[in-house]
Amino acid sequence: MDYTTAYQTALNDPEKYWGPFAESLSWFRSWDHVLTGDKWFVNGTTNIAYNVLRHEGTALIWYGEGERRELTYAQLRALTEEIVSRLKERGVSKGDRVSVYMPNLPETIATLLACAKMGVIYSVVFAGLGEEAVKSRITDLSPKLVVTTQYTVRRGRKIPLLGGDLFLPRGMEPGSREETPSEPIEANSPLKVMYTSGTTGKPKGIVLPHGSWMVGHYVVFDILFSLRPGDKVFTTADVGWITFSRIMYGTLLHGGTLIFMEGAPDYPRDRVARIVEEERPKVFFTSPTLLRLLRSMGVRPPRVEYLATAGEIMDEPSWDFAETFADKVTDVYGQSETGYVVGVPFSLGVEPRKGFAGVPFPGAVLDTVDDQGRSVRGEPGYLLLKSPFPTKFVGVWRNEEKYREYSKRFNYHDTGDVAVIQDWYVKIVGRSDDMIKVAGHRITSGEVEAVVGTIPGVKDVSAVGVPDSIKGEKLVIFVVGEVDEELIKDTVREKLGPIYVVDKVIKVPRMPKSRSGKVVRRILRDLTVGKEVDPTILEDPEVVVELKDALRKGGN
Repeated sequence: MDYTTAYQTALNDPEKYWGPFAESLSWFRSWDHVLTGDKWFVNGTTNIAYNVLRHEGTALIWYGEGERRELTYAQLRALTEEIVSRLKERGVSKGDRVSVYMPNLPETIATLLACAKMGVIYSVVFAGLGEEAVKSRITDLSPKLVVTTQYTVRRGRKIPLLGGDLFLPRGMEPGSREETPSEPIEANSPLKVMYTSGTTGKPKGIVLPHGSWMVGHYVVFDILFSLRPGDKVFTTADVGWITFSRIMYGTLLHGGTLIFMEGAPDYPRDRVARIVEEERPKVFFTSPTLLRLLRSMGVRPPRVEYLATAGEIMDEPSWDFAETFADKVTDVYGQSETGYVVGVPFSLGVEPRKGFAGVPFPGAVLDTVDDQGRSVRGEPGYLLLKSPFPTKFVGVWRNEEKYREYSKRFNYHDTGDVAVIQDWYVKIVGRSDDMIKVAGHRITSGEVEAVVGTIPGVKDVSAVGVPDSIKGEKLVIFVVGEVDEELIKDTVREKLGPIYVVDKVIKVPRMPKSRSGKVVRRILRDLTVGKEVDPTILEDPEVVVELKDALRKGGN
């Protein structure tokens, strides 16, 4: 099936498109209808953990700093069953909620599977968040208990975690527990609550469905990478980020081998390349931030078949670098709320286009609109999802009003992102709150950063708009690297046009980034205008001190 046929089939006959994929998975009760309104696989019951643990072969390969562990599916089943028993001993049962406050460990994955197997709604909390950020997420969920471990390891240091109710040892050995049956879960019932990173405000608890989310990610990883049992997928993502969850389930549902790691990717500097050399994965799934880090250190991984990135805009220098060691390169776009809806489905005959995330996946109807909700093409517009999609969220935890807000402005799901659509291809250019309005003209952070990022000497860049009494907003660029300020201003004006006037260039030692690797532009905007900021959402809160110092010096 080619892309056009698949897209039209998914749109006009969801039963025909999604049904065969879903039938490849196990169900306790088959569905009455694939799609009714916005409900998927209506009255069908299944269990995502059962569909993972039914496989054989190698399930997990984990790299610590100086350690390596390998678990077969049989060993993962035993470890999961051990954790199921411990949860039950603490009184946890179907319908309860559990917070999982753990780093990247095999025990963490087994805990997620244990919760899913029991029909327990779980939420993963970043192991590197500050105390207040951890507390706010746990308080909002109100879990039956918090599962944790003693510490995480980063750059050779043991970093203690804040504590919890059930401690699981690192390197945990399963006992000889009797296997318990998996709970049948209705396809639209909650699997997990994913708290957004908080880069655009107070974290929200995104409620993700059990069965339909399972089918959606099974399909996406099939059309992207043609995954088969035994295929290896290596990710550098953190278990606390939604990308990890998608890659974990997308790989394990196919009977593949998930390769992941704890600790810093550059400790030692060639750590990532060594893992690729040792394991030879079919897919290397990472972030543009990590690619920029490797490129800046002069580290090139061995050749892989597929290189995929997610979580932020894929800049052209990173794409060029990826093509030096990957046969096929794709960016993948999606939100916590939507799941992946854009990428390059190679198995459907789609070719990548540099600078674009890809095309809408079959079933995902996307549109870009202006302030009045009118469709626009070839220029930036607000990106909307106008169709149901299996991986789409089903609510915001304890906040129905926030859930309704997503479709309040345009009557369709507003992603909050700005994009350009050309000939099916979708280019993400920034967040809608990163839209900069200078003298009545709308420009985006992403398009400015893409141009500045091509200038030799620029290692990282962020563009923000700050209030201006005459123009409404003025453009301020933060840059990491040794490059002339006038060269940046001239390049932006030459490449993007005379309305793109850069007010100031601030040189900084590094950017404020969340644990998922995203630059938190809100921090840069607020610091520029003298506002106090909350650094707890950042991977390293100390960067705020460095930024304040750079602003005082004016970038000199």
